[in-house]
Amino acid sequence: KGSSTFNKTTYWDWNFRPKLGEKGVPEYLTKDILFMPNVWGVGPVGADMLVEAGQANFTDMMGGTSPATMANILLGMNEPDIYGSCMGNMFGSCLAECDDESVQQKDCPVAYLDGHPAAKANSKGQCNCWEYAYATGAGFWSVPGCAAAQPLPILWDKTPESKQCVDTIMDSWKQTAAVARQKGYKYLTTPMVATTVSYARNFI
Repeated sequence: KGSSTFNKTTYWDWNFRPKLGEKGVPEYLTKDILFMPNVWGVGPVGADMLVEAGQANFTDMMGGTSPATMANILLGMNEPDIYGSCMGNMFGSCLAECDDESVQQKDCPVAYLDGHPAAKANSKGQCNCWEYAYATGAGFWSVPGCAAAQPLPILWDKTPESKQCVDTIMDSWKQTAAVARQKGYKYLTTPMVATTVSYARNFI
């Protein structure tokens, strides 16, 4: 608290509001917390998703009211610089979402976060990571409007398909920035990179 001009402790959790955390543990925050929302993916973010910056006693994602205060900074997308993995029982094996061919051939094993034995992705390293699990970062997923199956880690490769995707990503970011400004946010961060600092520099 002492290091903050708001006299509050900062907290973030890969989402726009406090939610159920790991293993279903609720994130009950106190009035001493400054909550920093995060745009986990590429967006764009709708106005209904963001709480007004500076607002306290806002509705959380657990059906209650959080006494925390919403920060005036919006954190950028999570780990777009790496492909990552699906979390849960296929961690390290599933490195991509199933393509249309795998889905049509019913070769799309389902990943689960908890309560299931270790399992393997298909021969392409793909799985269904969207129903009962989630990925480590945004780089795992496809992006509408981008040609590559996993376009974010190769966004700055200067190929024809990556250049086309840059426009899609930045258009989305501009929409998010406009909404954030309307909601009173003063700061937007670069993407939160896992390993490649130059990725954030290119984004700027």
